[in-house]
Amino acid sequence: MADPEAKGSGPLPEHFLLSPARSFSIATVLRVSDTEAFDVFQRLRFAVNDGAPFCAHCGIAKVYTLAETLIRWKCSGCRRKFSVTSSTLFQGRKLAIRDYLAVIALFANGVKGVSALQMSRNMNVGPKSIIVMLHKLREAMGSTMHNASVS
Repeated sequence: MADPEAKGSGPLPEHFLLSPARSFSIATVLRVSDTEAFDVFQRLRFAVNDGAPFCAHCGIAKVYTLAETLIRWKCSGCRRKFSVTSSTLFQGRKLAIRDYLAVIALFANGVKGVSALQMSRNMNVGPKSIIVMLHKLREAMGSTMHNASVS
């Protein structure tokens, strides 16, 4: 029988850009607070475990919220600290999560795509940062689609 502590260690769902995250409009994203944006990102990130966090390193579902901040946890198994962006393309992020959701909404809902310079102007972020972020999004979508076609 499977260990109930390791509930989140199963296979990951489809990539979040191909999931209900694609239905976000930019107007919806801009209306949410940072806390609500974090909750949305957490539900999408940990969808396998019904939105409950699990360790990004070992997959154990028994984690503790750190007192220093509400957006970091510590694993009871491997004792490593992690956040909602650990082991994602947003790891080491510097922007607010709401800004990342806005970039995803603009990127995923653009019929003909959005240029990096236009995104840079819309988000008030440097063009190099946006170029890197858009490349990461494209790479994540490409690897997810490639892995789905291989299996």
